[in-house]
Amino acid sequence: MKIREVIQNFGSKGREKRELLNKMAEQMRLQQLAEDRQKSSNERELDRFMNEEREEQIKEQLEFQRIQRREDINFQHNPINAKNIMKSEWEVLKEKNQFSNKSNMFAKQESVLKSNRNLLKNNKNLMKGGNLFKK
Repeated sequence: MKIREVIQNFGSKGREKRELLNKMAEQMRLQQLAEDRQKSSNERELDRFMNEEREEQIKEQLEFQRIQRREDINFQHNPINAKNIMKSEWEVLKEKNQFSNKSNMFAKQESVLKSNRNLLKNNKNLMKGGNLFKK
């Protein structure tokens, strides 16, 4: 029984809302009809023309806003100005250079090429612009 009730009540809230909206829409239509009947035919015609002009202006403004938004999306986004999502600021650039006062640790060591004559010859060929990178 409970499952059956739950299934029956499942759509009841949606149905109640739809019924209420339909009642309100019907009431608004009746109110508009009563107001229109009180106006003269010339007044009704003038209102119709004014509504058409208003709708045309709304349509033009809407089209302008759509074009402007499309332009903003396509051309105004500059990734250089975008905020870095990984870090708020890049701290490495603000730090002092850690290697500025250090000496070259390889300066006093002998070259690896000195012990092997073949490597030394290849190195000389490379230094002279050998055929290694030529096609």
